Amino acid sequence: MVQEPPVVTAVTRISAPPEDVWRVLVAFDQYAQWHPVLSLDAKPEQVVVGAEVQGRLSDADTGQQDVTMRIVDVQAPHRLVWEGGSLDAILGRHSFVLTPQPDGTTELTDSEEFYGAAVAELIPTLGRLRKDHPRYGAALQARVEGLSG
Repeated sequence: MVQEPPVVTAVTRISAPPEDVWRVLVAFDQYAQWHPVLSLDAKPEQVVVGAEVQGRLSDADTGQQDVTMRIVDVQAPHRLVWEGGSLDAILGRHSFVLTPQPDGTTELTDSEEFYGAAVAELIPTLGRLRKDHPRYGAALQARVEGLSG
């Protein structure tokens, strides 16, 4: 029997079209201005498959941690996927899917799947991750709606 990878997902409705959400999502150099825990050292023109994006996670529980993500899928303005970590330990595959809604809003589905040799060690923290994850979509929503309002 194949075990499904652990997944954390949050869905957020944003009062803006996908193109507006996409512009904020790929403005990596501005994450520190709105994202609760992630700052990135890359420019929007680096949003191409294979690009490596350096950054930092800052969390009250874990402190500050340098991270490197590799972009593995880009379908502007609807899908962005990056991976970080290693299959030797834990690899996270983070995806952002922007779905236009009939009323002109965008549904953001923000998911992270976890793989790797040490993924079982992550299981006890999934509850906290699931609780924290909606904050990221809410922060993106506030940023996008603040810029377009």
